[in-house]
Amino acid sequence: MDRSVLSSMFENFSREEAEKCTEKMLSDFQRMHFERYYANPFPLRKSAVMILLFIRDARLKSIMIERTDIGKHAGQISFPGGKSEPSDIDIIDTAIRETKEEIGINVNRADVVGELPPVKVPVSSFEIFPVVAFVDGISDFKTSESEVKKVLEVDIEDMRASLGVRPVMVAGKQYEVPSFLCGNSVVWGATAMIVAEMFGAEMS
Repeated sequence: MDRSVLSSMFENFSREEAEKCTEKMLSDFQRMHFERYYANPFPLRKSAVMILLFIRDARLKSIMIERTDIGKHAGQISFPGGKSEPSDIDIIDTAIRETKEEIGINVNRADVVGELPPVKVPVSSFEIFPVVAFVDGISDFKTSESEVKKVLEVDIEDMRASLGVRPVMVAGKQYEVPSFLCGNSVVWGATAMIVAEMFGAEMS
């Protein structure tokens, strides 16, 4: 799979298309949990994640991280990324900077092949912008000890095959939510919504 194919897979969306796709991705759980936000929307801070694609052993792969046991996102599995800083030129700059800070991988702007629609996460007051990049290979990682517990190499086709709607327990209640498998872990929430959008899946 070369860069031209990836570019066609992850082409830029217009703002209108992005908003439609994001609304479509919201599960019943999201709508109930964030009812206050949708009744009276408030400003969300921008953040970005990097979907870093590369080929290993003739398979398309990506990188996810398991966060440390400290902080608001303790133990979560996600793509590398974080909040935008005033010094960032744009959302692509945010994703590149955070990838370097968290896992020590340098991504060039020329490596970026597209973006996916942003995902609103009112519970943390963030809007997440997924940036997709394709690199020739991945070498040694230099992880941030304060942010990253483990680096996970994931197979894109395995991720696609495991994508579905599963029950999760939240505050003692069970909800059906978009999710996928990463090793033995079930990943749901904003990361699962991003992955579903990446594959063009309609989850409900």
